[in-house]
Amino acid sequence: MAPPPDAPDTVPRIVVVPLLGFDEKGARLGYGKGHYDRALASITNRPLLIGFAFSSQELPDIPSGPHDIPLDAVVTETGFRKFG
Repeated sequence: MAPPPDAPDTVPRIVVVPLLGFDEKGARLGYGKGHYDRALASITNRPLLIGFAFSSQELPDIPSGPHDIPLDAVVTETGFRKFG
């Protein structure tokens, strides 16, 4: 089911973002194509971005460009970690 055409727009306060890897700066390696980055860039009030991963998915450095939006935090089996 979908909302009716006259439903008001809503902006999420928190978005769980899928990832394949992350680094100590909150850079995220996604699944390609930049769907999340484009969608998030279009939101005026940026929501809190949280990734869920295993600690073994942390990489030393993930190259990122100006269009890449970093995570605010990640949750792993070892705990909760904030970035920036």
